[in-house]
Amino acid sequence: MSTYQLQVFKTVADKKSFSAAAQTLFISQPAVSMHIKSLEEHFGTRLFDRNTQQVTITEAGSILYQYANKILSLQEEAERDISRLTGCIQGQLSLGASFTLGEYIIPRILGSFKRQHPQIRALLQVTNTEQIVNLVLKQELDLGLVENRVDNPALFVKPFLQDELIVVLPGEHPLAEQKFIPLDEFVALPLVLREEGSGTRKITEERLAEAGVNLLALNVVMELGSTEAVKGAVEAGFGVTVISKWAVQKELKLGSLKPVRIKDVNLKREFYLIYNKSKFQTSVVEEFISFLISFCSRENPLE
Repeated sequence: MSTYQLQVFKTVADKKSFSAAAQTLFISQPAVSMHIKSLEEHFGTRLFDRNTQQVTITEAGSILYQYANKILSLQEEAERDISRLTGCIQGQLSLGASFTLGEYIIPRILGSFKRQHPQIRALLQVTNTEQIVNLVLKQELDLGLVENRVDNPALFVKPFLQDELIVVLPGEHPLAEQKFIPLDEFVALPLVLREEGSGTRKITEERLAEAGVNLLALNVVMELGSTEAVKGAVEAGFGVTVISKWAVQKELKLGSLKPVRIKDVNLKREFYLIYNKSKFQTSVVEEFISFLISFCSRENPLE
């Protein structure tokens, strides 16, 4: 029996699914099944009851779950204390990032972090803000990086990078050479937006509502599930969008998209780091938080 097998077991128990555990751990489903089978052979009893609908933990599994939590927590404490003593940080870091962060910002930060700490294994899950918050609350992620402030007493929330949402238009759009457009002109434009639950969508709607816009009056012609799809639709002339400045650096340089700002509407925001106050923070997590804050405190860190 190994601590990794206990981690696999705990993940299956938390997710109540072999396939979901495999996705979380970035291993195959047969590998998950193999580890669970090995544990069941070691203890001589079934740890889960399986059927086509769900996975249910057995009484023996519930007992092991309690001990697995204690063992894994002690392992994390030992790794942190020894890392502090030796100065060599190693272990695993599980991050969740909302789409704009996960696609355009965090990979570059992680790349720099990994060059300093090659022994660390970093796992990055990219999904929308609501999902990230849920995963952090369930302690399935060490840290979450999200696009708008989260108000939850169970979470520590800290801003780490400034952002600005800008309106982008196709390069040949009649308004493309303007720096600012009036709010009423913007409201009349066809909009291509991210799906409900997106941090960018939420902050856009909040700021427009604060400016007195009836959101039902917006001319939304398309809703898409990824930032790349949104950019492609705008480049193809389906409409305009509101998007993070970090997500369109390449397109702005090439001229395929042009930026404008809405007059008298503040679309600046912060990106936030979140973690569960109840979750033990390993030395790896502490080191990454320190690195992230330092990296993002530089002027134009991603340019």
